[in-house]
Amino acid sequence: MKQDIDKLLSRYYAGETTLDEEKQLRAFFSHPEQVPTYLQQHAPLFQYVTTAQLQQSPIDITARLEQKQEPRQLGKVRQLTSWSLRLAAGVTLLLIGFASGYVYTRWAASLSVNAELASSDQPEAASMKKVLAFDAKSQTSASDRIQAVNQSYALDGADREITQLLINTLNFDANVNVRLAACQALLRFEQEEGVREALIQSLRIQKDPNVQLTLIDALVAIKEKRAATDMQWLARNQQVLEVVRLKAEAGVGALTNPSQSPS
Repeated sequence: MKQDIDKLLSRYYAGETTLDEEKQLRAFFSHPEQVPTYLQQHAPLFQYVTTAQLQQSPIDITARLEQKQEPRQLGKVRQLTSWSLRLAAGVTLLLIGFASGYVYTRWAASLSVNAELASSDQPEAASMKKVLAFDAKSQTSASDRIQAVNQSYALDGADREITQLLINTLNFDANVNVRLAACQALLRFEQEEGVREALIQSLRIQKDPNVQLTLIDALVAIKEKRAATDMQWLARNQQVLEVVRLKAEAGVGALTNPSQSPS
């Protein structure tokens, strides 16, 4: 049974579980006394989801299922209830563990970048292009690529080649931390041609939940209302983790209802 749970967890975090399998995971983690010590770090996520579902009325559940079966179109999405906000808060704590390594790597890389800044000829751009070029990625480490991405913070501006390199890195780099770094870097150039559109399109490309959550937050932060349609698609996609679906639904509400603060 424990081996089955291990496999289900791996598939869950990869976004490959079915609704029945997610139900099996919630049932397993609903009995804390039976959860092995090495799996207890996963318990809060599934316990929050279980509690949230118990607080929904049958009418709420029926309405939600009907909404997910409707054709894809942009419309008014209900605001998240208090249980959803509590769920989001709990998941935020859980995701801190996933993000900590990335934050440390980015901090260390930024220190290195600041120490190597040149006077006025911006060698960072040439370095970025050399490291992030498509044919060079197989010859560089993830930490090298993160450092190259973070060199963009030293640039006064970005040409189309630089932004396209960052977009390609966001969508196609094999390492999730590199993709997260590229997403954050692109926000600095969100007014450049094609950047906002690329962030929206990436919602349908990304499979890692950390990148999906970061993209949702980024698009809400820059108030990109055109992203609401794709977030609504994400919220209804049963192949996506439930926490991402809830976050996407909250993002739709924040973009279509300015008075609603993002979760």
